[in-house]
Amino acid sequence: MNRRIVVWMASILAAASLGCGSRPSHPSSHAQDSSLERVRHAGVLLWGADVIGGIPYAFEDPKHPGTYIGFEVDIAREVAHKLGVEPKLVIRAWDTLIPELQKGSFDMAMNGIEDTPDRANMVGFSEPYFVYSQQLTVRKSTHGVAALPDLKGKTVATLSGTAAEDILRQTPGIKVVTHPEIIYSYRDLENKKVDAVLLDTPIAAAYGATNPALQNVGPSFSEGQYVAAFRKEDASLRDAVNGALESLKQDGTLKAIYGKWGILDAHQGRIGIR
Repeated sequence: MNRRIVVWMASILAAASLGCGSRPSHPSSHAQDSSLERVRHAGVLLWGADVIGGIPYAFEDPKHPGTYIGFEVDIAREVAHKLGVEPKLVIRAWDTLIPELQKGSFDMAMNGIEDTPDRANMVGFSEPYFVYSQQLTVRKSTHGVAALPDLKGKTVATLSGTAAEDILRQTPGIKVVTHPEIIYSYRDLENKKVDAVLLDTPIAAAYGATNPALQNVGPSFSEGQYVAAFRKEDASLRDAVNGALESLKQDGTLKAIYGKWGILDAHQGRIGIR
């Protein structure tokens, strides 16, 4: 009898042991994600941006050719330092940033990238770091154009792949001309090849307001957000950058950067920058 009890108990223990060993594990989503480790091991955060016509985002310093300045250059530097690494700018054309990111040319794309639904299907987004809106620019000789409805029957230029392009194409009666670089849209406007330009407020401030032949008209509209983009599998890097951005919001660094570049406005309060 005692021997039967011992055998029975041994069977129960064996079954329990087998059950524990066969229990499916549920690793965190970051268990197989080495993106943050990869960046820290390299000691460098590679970030992609376009510098052609990149004022005030990222552009060549006229006083120091071969070096780059801009509000996103400042942000990238501060984010990288929060991660304990150095930033390194990888220059690509703006409309190639997402495919270049996907094929591994850099770790992060940050260059006035709008958090559109189409992009969200392809890449992962950081938390927003800037709130933009759309600004209309015309020649100083133009009258009667100050809002989106006034563009009916007009030819309007913008940057390809932007929220501005989406807005224009969704508005009946507008002929849309797109360019791969910012400067071509404003050049066409100055040369009377188009009637207006629609682009984000920081761009319009840099290229519309500073050109003596052009003027920004009407109130800005259609708020949106700039985000950094990551490959979807690079969740640990994205989360670390989110933590860095939140810290830069809280300690006033982002506010100081936007003040330095003349782009601090009331819209930023929506993402906690005041």
